[in-house]
Amino acid sequence: MSTLGYNIVVLLLLFALVTGAGVYLTIFEQPKEIERLEQAEKLARLKQAEVTSLLAEEATSSGVAEEAIRKWRARYKVIPQELNSADVMNYLNQRTITGFKSFDVVMDGSRTTPDFSYFTINVQGKGYFSSLYRFIWEVENSRDFYRIRDLSLEHIDLMVEDEETGNNKLQVMVSFSMKVDAYYGGKNGLSAPIGSDDALAEESLLPTSAGNLDLPPVPRGILPKERPDVNPFRPLILETIPPNTYGLLDVEEAELISIVGGKAVFSWKDEFITVGLGDPVYLGQITRIDVTDGIVAARLNKGGIVDEVEHKLETGERFRQAIGRANLAPATTN
Repeated sequence: MSTLGYNIVVLLLLFALVTGAGVYLTIFEQPKEIERLEQAEKLARLKQAEVTSLLAEEATSSGVAEEAIRKWRARYKVIPQELNSADVMNYLNQRTITGFKSFDVVMDGSRTTPDFSYFTINVQGKGYFSSLYRFIWEVENSRDFYRIRDLSLEHIDLMVEDEETGNNKLQVMVSFSMKVDAYYGGKNGLSAPIGSDDALAEESLLPTSAGNLDLPPVPRGILPKERPDVNPFRPLILETIPPNTYGLLDVEEAELISIVGGKAVFSWKDEFITVGLGDPVYLGQITRIDVTDGIVAARLNKGGIVDEVEHKLETGERFRQAIGRANLAPATTN
């Protein structure tokens, strides 16, 4: 075999070996390596996603923890280590001196939990809604740790005697029942700290309760309104018209007798009563006195229903002197 032939054979063998090795690697080895790399990539992505999720959870947990710490540090309720029933009754009595027809309390004993102890007081009574609202506001927002629960309200109309006139008058009130819990003996750190260097404007501070004047101040801006905007228990139309407590002129039952000097003279209950424009009458006031036409009108609020009552003077010969100039001289004859 010549040298050329020998070289060709060697080149063919080398080509076959290289081709076979390439085919082997491409068909058998490369898929395995590709699969291994894909699995490694998936694992890396899962680990990255897990790290991202953990970071997000850490940020959320950190925010919740900071909010909880802020609320904890902002607490202002004080839980005394000792409290007796006389202290609780005195606390309630100080806040119900006025505005209540009755405020009956019954002590329901004390209870102890692993974290604190508390008295429970059952309360029933009658009073003005605004007074009850004020009582609840003071209990919920004062430094002392009292809580109101199971509150029930019902509208009532009471007829009471006026101390000045002795007449009956209508009062719109609410009857109520509730439970009041008074807390004491809390765990160490549960009560708000006493003493603070907070510097806030004097007008923005909530006055502290008696005996706790050295507590940190509370900004009024974070508290609810001290007075209700409306009384939901005062009906727009009353079932019963308020009584005539002050004995005012009842223009619906009175008789218009005369109009003198811009004022109206009525006969009512065997008496003569003079009223002027704007003067109060039972359920309203005088709104019009027309001397020319002899008309007197009053606007009345009949328990939420506004009505206009008008009296017209019969202007005959005997009334002319009262409503204007009249020639009373006898007629002359020729």
